[in-house]
Amino acid sequence: MRTVLVWIHLVATGLYLGATSALAGVAVPSARRVPDPLPRRRQIARVLRAYDPLAIGLLGIMLMTGAWSITGMKQALGGAYFESFGQFLAWKLGLAFFVLFFGVYVAMGIGHRIVREDDWSDEVDEAKLSSMLRRLSSMSWFTVGLTLATVAVAMGR
Repeated sequence: MRTVLVWIHLVATGLYLGATSALAGVAVPSARRVPDPLPRRRQIARVLRAYDPLAIGLLGIMLMTGAWSITGMKQALGGAYFESFGQFLAWKLGLAFFVLFFGVYVAMGIGHRIVREDDWSDEVDEAKLSSMLRRLSSMSWFTVGLTLATVAVAMGR
């Protein structure tokens, strides 16, 4: 069972990294090239309608499979668990918290707002949309970096 959890965790992490990198590296730059603000918002909203639930789901899978894996290790190692993994685990869990925090911010704090404004046919404020796209891109790349740092800590144990 532990091997299955590890593989699910790794696949979810890889999919999350790929989707978030594609959002920041392909979808946002492509939307920025659209000259008119309304079609620009529509284009990025189409991507975000798929990305937002996918990212939230993958973050949840990463959280749950990671937690279940830790529980199994605690049982197997008993009292030696904290001596063996204490410092490593503190760094990984700290970074994982920030991945979740910023990942949810990208999907729900920025992405969902763009989708909602598009769904409700709100008037497009070009300056606000440009600001949101900048934050979407920068925070996505930041979250990718945090995820890679978390992976690096996990591999260096």
